[in-house]
Amino acid sequence: MAYFTICIPVYNRKDTIIRTLSSIMTQNFQSYEVIIVDDGSTDGTDIVVKQYLDEKEDDRYIYIYKENGGKHSALNVGIRNATGKFFLILDSDDWFVENALNSLYSHCVEIENDDTCCGIMGRTINSDTGEIIGDLFDLNNPVSSYFEYHFILPQKMYVQDCYEAVKVSILKQYSYPEQKGMRFVPEAYIFDKIGIKYTLILTNDVFRITEYREDGMTLDKDFKKKNVVGYLYHYISRIEDVIIPRKMPAFLKIKLLILSWWRYWQCVNIDTKQQGPRIERITIMGHIVRIVTPIINKIFEKKYPQYVR
Repeated sequence: MAYFTICIPVYNRKDTIIRTLSSIMTQNFQSYEVIIVDDGSTDGTDIVVKQYLDEKEDDRYIYIYKENGGKHSALNVGIRNATGKFFLILDSDDWFVENALNSLYSHCVEIENDDTCCGIMGRTINSDTGEIIGDLFDLNNPVSSYFEYHFILPQKMYVQDCYEAVKVSILKQYSYPEQKGMRFVPEAYIFDKIGIKYTLILTNDVFRITEYREDGMTLDKDFKKKNVVGYLYHYISRIEDVIIPRKMPAFLKIKLLILSWWRYWQCVNIDTKQQGPRIERITIMGHIVRIVTPIINKIFEKKYPQYVR
């Protein structure tokens, strides 16, 4: 059994995919498998990948071509086919730093038999600046969770684009929703749920380098509008499956529910064709937030414009 399953979801990245694959080939740590899930590329990515793999003749690399369904659907394929102990997602325009897998292994081996822990989270470098993205973790308390990472830490520090290794056995308990015409579901859809059951170990070790491309998700200001259906699934799940069942102080729960309801109503207003899901039973808080959403929008447009887009 391979120790790591490295999943590479790819769509129209013939110009960067070899850099990604080469960063794996040059790793000293060798116990891994690579699952390349081509999400219906039309630019010749398949030709580039197949030629590269034919030259290397390494049966640890598996190439799977599927109809275009969005990155989340490609991850579903990767998770279903994974046979390793820990699952790594490496985007097709990102690449590993030297000895990343050795470093990841040194952390993962410490928690592989801990049934309360899902994995480890480390850091990423911005290729443009050469600097670590976000503030460093406080390692005086390295035990965290995806719940804390998504809901608590952002209130204390700037966190973005960290890099994780997650146990395959846990990931296989979850999947992303798939609906015809839906092209994106936030990765947090799964990891939020994992975060209410399992811990996560933090480290400031760097594992990955990422490149922010003009045609990528991160720099697309209209990305949420284009993918409102997937975001509706995400926010409904946060309300019903994550925040409500999670034990936490009442004030924090109310605060997170208000924020999630607000985001939900934002998406409902965008989804004028009613293509996405809806919450069947609206709570009193949900109704109140809907009424005051225009007021919240005005407040956030001035103070926190990044939350409104």
